Amino acid sequence: MNVISESVKLVMEEDPLRPLVLGGDHSISFPVVRAVSEKLGGPVDILHLDAHPDIYHCFEGNKYSHASSFARIMEGGYARRLLQVGIRSITKEGREQGKRFGVEQYEMRTFSRDRQLLENLKLGEGVKGVYISVDVDCLDPAFAPGVSHIEPGGLSFRNVLDILQNLQADVVAADVVEFNPQRDTVDGMTAMVAAKLVRELTAKISK
Repeated sequence: MNVISESVKLVMEEDPLRPLVLGGDHSISFPVVRAVSEKLGGPVDILHLDAHPDIYHCFEGNKYSHASSFARIMEGGYARRLLQVGIRSITKEGREQGKRFGVEQYEMRTFSRDRQLLENLKLGEGVKGVYISVDVDCLDPAFAPGVSHIEPGGLSFRNVLDILQNLQADVVAADVVEFNPQRDTVDGMTAMVAAKLVRELTAKISK
């Protein structure tokens, strides 16, 4: 994780480069966000698209697990606001941790109600910018089956595009994680979807 943080800082020294990091599992978001926040000199706002909150204090004895990355980010003070969108697999601890850190959790069961808000977000005012973290399993498996933790009932690709394209923000960094090529059995469909996400984020960062 220290290697990841130092590598991200090296990229950010080459103005005007901004890091777009490809996973790997979601554990990488902690060292990337840490590096971005430290390099910019303050916290960022985070838009996190995922089926899971990844905010558990410790998962299977590992505080730096893919399921704990956002707990470490919030504990470190690297984010002011954390918006989690697409959640549909969450435990009591996940909700309690969300309340503890003041996380804005938008579950799929209320997406139809929340949709207008989520497709017209304005983030980053008063902080150093916005970080976007996209776990490919935020998408319904009909669109992206090649992930390790399949959760039906997710976002459509169009939903994700609308959220990203309409977002008003200075996007300073991003990641795309949790694509699993070993499970991408439908003619590389998830790889294509992940590549499209990378393209969209590249365009958003470069504006």
